[in-house]
Amino acid sequence: MAKHVRLIETEVINFTELRSKKVEYGDITRLSGKNGQGKTSIGTAPVWTLYGTDLFGNKYNPSPTNYEFDRVFASTILQVDGLPIKFAREINEKGSNVFYINDVPAKAKEFEATVAELFDKDEFLSFYNPIYFFGRHWTKQREQIMKYTTPPAKKEVFQEMSRTAPEQKPKEITLNPAAAKLDELMKKHTLDDLQKIHGGTGGQKSKLEKQHISAQSRTKTLQEQLDRLPLLDRDVEEIRLDSADLLEQIKTLYEPVEAAEVTNKELNELKLQIESARARVAAAKDRYMEAFNEPIDDTCPTCNRLLDEDSVKAVTDTKESKKKLLRAEHEKLVKERNELEAKASEIQPIDLAEQWKLLREAEGKRDALEDLLAAEKNRSSLAEEVAAAKQAEADTLTSLKESVFILDAIKSYKAKEAELQASKVQSLFTSLSIRLFKYVKSNDSYEPDFSIQMNGKDYLALSTGERIEAGLELTEVLFKQSELIVPTFIDNIESYTGRVAVYDQLITGRVVDDQELKIEAEVALR
Repeated sequence: MAKHVRLIETEVINFTELRSKKVEYGDITRLSGKNGQGKTSIGTAPVWTLYGTDLFGNKYNPSPTNYEFDRVFASTILQVDGLPIKFAREINEKGSNVFYINDVPAKAKEFEATVAELFDKDEFLSFYNPIYFFGRHWTKQREQIMKYTTPPAKKEVFQEMSRTAPEQKPKEITLNPAAAKLDELMKKHTLDDLQKIHGGTGGQKSKLEKQHISAQSRTKTLQEQLDRLPLLDRDVEEIRLDSADLLEQIKTLYEPVEAAEVTNKELNELKLQIESARARVAAAKDRYMEAFNEPIDDTCPTCNRLLDEDSVKAVTDTKESKKKLLRAEHEKLVKERNELEAKASEIQPIDLAEQWKLLREAEGKRDALEDLLAAEKNRSSLAEEVAAAKQAEADTLTSLKESVFILDAIKSYKAKEAELQASKVQSLFTSLSIRLFKYVKSNDSYEPDFSIQMNGKDYLALSTGERIEAGLELTEVLFKQSELIVPTFIDNIESYTGRVAVYDQLITGRVVDDQELKIEAEVALR
């Protein structure tokens, strides 16, 4: 049920040009007189009492400028749903604001809270002063218009996105791919969340674009590497068989090499032993000859006296014994040498040059085949990497296209939603044209906006009468949408010749040359 607010009485003291004035309101209260008589001030007084502002919500000081005064005072008695309440505001001699509720002093916050509980400030001012709305920032205007307008349902937007003919009934419409996709996704996420997931600098689309560029670069690099590798002119399996045959040949060729190496190793070891034995024989011979050539001294080495015959014989026998031992040693070493030489003479060295040549040729052929197989393995592995890179690139592109498709679907949804919502709001007006959204070419999207035109003209280009007409139409729409009924004050009513339709009280200000202020209140027939 709507809240009903009526003005019962307003009293002002030292309020602008009004030294003292009381107004008792009727259903229609007419204020008339020449300029400077206080018509607008009377209209402003209830607003200043409640909010301390002028008719447009701006801070306002109604202190007189052309006469001395001790205080500025305004009071207004409202009737809210049949119950009266009196508000008063005063600027005392010290310049301080003083507040009263039902003639009882109140603190500023208590006063403001009491007023705020009764009705919303912007709604009250929009209804009381129809021109107030047009002075607000466009975002506030849009917010107020949209406050009571429910956005179109998702189902309706999806159907209208998919409509192929104007005459189609909703049940005959099959959702197009974009609508069907959003219908599925919006079961888990809101439209704004989907926009964040896929759009913006950190969204899927941006990430996937970078990934796709990276994937393309990797595919190109790997493909270039693959193209540089030579192609085989033979069957791989045939090469493997030839390599296996050569391996068997190599094994066969290596068997006599192994056997010959054993024989040659044995012969080489014997030669080393013979060389060692010959060196020992020569050394034994040198020792013997040294003993053989050693002279027999017949003089005592101590006293230098000639030795007797027995002593000489003893020296001679010692020398012969030494020679005998050395001769026996030499003969033994000669025998060992001869045995080694005899053994070596029985072993014939094997020439492996030809065998090694055949072996190296076979190994060379097999190495060449293995190099081909290794290169083909590398090529095959690289080909797999290229295939995987191409698949990754394709998968990324598919995901990117999916994100782009979703973002395009969101744009289509928002555009259709904006169109439906604008149409819904526009249907409330007759001569006013409302724009709720604007198309932004730079990001190919519709963004919230607000503007009003009347008969194709912007509000600022309207005459005073046209502005009053626009305000009355807007007020009527807002009245229908809201649950609040308040009086309407129309200043400069002489500039407007159209029909005035309000929901309850009407207060008008009319300029009449050479006339003192006149206040006329009348009660309408009910």
